[in-house]
Amino acid sequence: MDKFNNLLILTRIHNPIGIFLLLWPTLSALFMASGGFPNIKVLTIFIFGTILMRTAGCVANDLFDRNLDCFVERTKNRPIASNLVSPKEASILLLVLIIFCFVLVIQLNFMTICIAFIALMFSLTYPLTKRFFAVPQLYLGITFGFGILMAFSAVQNKIPTEALILFISNIFWAFAYDSQYAVRDMVDDKKINIRSAPLTFNKKIMLMVTLSYFVMFLSLFTIGILENFTYIFYALLSLALVISMYGCFEGRHMDAEKNFKAFLRNNYVGIFIFLGFVSQLHN
Repeated sequence: MDKFNNLLILTRIHNPIGIFLLLWPTLSALFMASGGFPNIKVLTIFIFGTILMRTAGCVANDLFDRNLDCFVERTKNRPIASNLVSPKEASILLLVLIIFCFVLVIQLNFMTICIAFIALMFSLTYPLTKRFFAVPQLYLGITFGFGILMAFSAVQNKIPTEALILFISNIFWAFAYDSQYAVRDMVDDKKINIRSAPLTFNKKIMLMVTLSYFVMFLSLFTIGILENFTYIFYALLSLALVISMYGCFEGRHMDAEKNFKAFLRNNYVGIFIFLGFVSQLHN
């Protein structure tokens, strides 16, 4: 039972914020692409697929970082770093999760399957970017956005302009919230030579985060204009914008705890954006 619990901890299923940050933009794209309530089968595939891909990404991350996590205060007690789960056991779990993802995705069209394989490669290689890429949060944003492209391809068998705009919006959103998350690891990351946006931009990171939110919401408002959405969409987006800007204001002095709380509130940002898209569904 202890081994099973440690494997669950490895997937971080007990800490679902990462799942939600993946799920809200994916569901927004799925509902928008469908022009109404999505097909139940497709909706189920995307919900469970998102959960499985997020857990698989966490396992892959801890496998790659197993020799680094023990030097970081926040991660030193993770199952692999603390030898509660062996790399072999984690690898088997990762393979099982990927197989389950494959079982789900093969029920969709060929275009979506191809995008899914690209998404898998990004998800598995993201942990490596922290070793050499100055802004790995951008890579994470691309990785987290593939659910958007898959949603449109699954429903429409194409990637229209609004899907690309939503994809770009998500890249900047992920950059913003993951940069806020990374603020609390700056000291440890610098010590073990791990790259992050806060280390790269240093005191200007909150300016970059604010600008990223600006691009994100500009992209979303552009979708609203192109699609002739009603005022309800803009009202809900404005609520999400207020939450985002409040987080930037609170974290302006690089306080680790305040930035982490701002990161967590992005769940509500995602909810309001999702509700904005749902509010525009056709009868």
